[in-house]
Amino acid sequence: MQSIPGTDRARRSCRVAAGHRALVGVALCFVATQVLAQERPAQPGPAAPRSTVGEGSPGLQDFGPPITAYPAELLGLLAPPAERGPITLRPSIAVSEEYNDNVLLNNQTRKWDLITRVSPGLTLTVNRPSYQLSAGYTLSGELYANESRLNDAWKDQAFVATGLYRGLRGLTVTVADSFALNRSTNQAASQGFATGRQETWNNTFTPGMTWEMTPRNTLNVTGTFAVQRFLSASTGSISGSDSNTYALQTTLEHVLTRRLTGILGYGITYLDLLGQQENSTTHTPTVGARYMLTPTLTASVSGGPAITQLAAETSISPGGSARLVQVLQIGSVSLEYTRGVGTAGGFGGTTDTQTISAGLSLPTWYRGLVVAFTPSYRIATSVSRRQASQIDIRALTVPVAVYYQFARYSSIFAEYTYFQQQTGSNSSLRSDVDQNRLRFGLQFGYPFNFE
Repeated sequence: MQSIPGTDRARRSCRVAAGHRALVGVALCFVATQVLAQERPAQPGPAAPRSTVGEGSPGLQDFGPPITAYPAELLGLLAPPAERGPITLRPSIAVSEEYNDNVLLNNQTRKWDLITRVSPGLTLTVNRPSYQLSAGYTLSGELYANESRLNDAWKDQAFVATGLYRGLRGLTVTVADSFALNRSTNQAASQGFATGRQETWNNTFTPGMTWEMTPRNTLNVTGTFAVQRFLSASTGSISGSDSNTYALQTTLEHVLTRRLTGILGYGITYLDLLGQQENSTTHTPTVGARYMLTPTLTASVSGGPAITQLAAETSISPGGSARLVQVLQIGSVSLEYTRGVGTAGGFGGTTDTQTISAGLSLPTWYRGLVVAFTPSYRIATSVSRRQASQIDIRALTVPVAVYYQFARYSSIFAEYTYFQQQTGSNSSLRSDVDQNRLRFGLQFGYPFNFE
């Protein structure tokens, strides 16, 4: 008896989906037994600030990677530490389910899927009066319900770390690092642009120094070393352009009045495109100011020419930033516009990039709860019409993430991301993408406290 066309495939899909439901069911039962065996969590209330030094001293999150660098499993690092003890090591395991309506990041070959992830992880927090450290690492094995050929282990990894040391005479030394390995290029590539589905990794290392020379004068020095690599491309994907970015930014702040601070700055950025395209050097002198509108609302603006040397040509474009930050008792709200010269992710090249972003971070709204909402809109265009590869691309990213530690050893998390990318008619490479991702999961972790 002949089988009806497609019946065998449907049966295989049903068996895979049943396996997914069984895996999630086992995880739910496991976490439930752990919750029943745990002591009741403390009643909700305001949490202590992360910094243990004097009031108003900058904390780790003032210097660390952006919130978008934290996967949902590591969002707990943004909240004040719940465990007692100056040093806490927390191994964990998470099980999550994701719906993705465009796994290949290609509108022409659009495919949806359900993805089950098992994610071991490790976090470390150190909270001492003179130094602090926050670090987390997670990796995932993936099981696809429809596209089983995409199943793989440990091709989704993330690492974030921030360290701070307060020295003598107003000297603060900081270091931050973020690493992402992913096959969704918009999640790993710099500036969040997508070139399809391919194994991609990015590491950004940022050391810094803040020196309060006098009560009115402060010197800030920040370096950046970013590495972007595209290892393999799927059918229909653009082969991404590798790059190294070296940058140095210095600013000198002088307090003019109790509310107004003047700022002079100078930055230099060198883009090494590894022979795929022409390298470039950009000098950006800036002048600006920061004004405290209210005790909790601050506005800042700075700008100047971005002078770019590309091959034998020198081009000048506007550069700078404007920012408005409202500090809340439970977090902060911000609105920011930046413009500068960089690489457009896997599209490569030397581009004039504009970013409009907003941020809502609520790490102390409710004990154990972290909420992050960080939408952004980016525009990247080639700095010169003489460049061999022309770039004209726009990308909108709207992510929201929630992490909640509902018991001492157990947490839940959820995240949703809407991503839309359009390439203009002048672009040499085209990659238009619309994507929705929804993920939720359970995490079990046991803290080890050290004195």
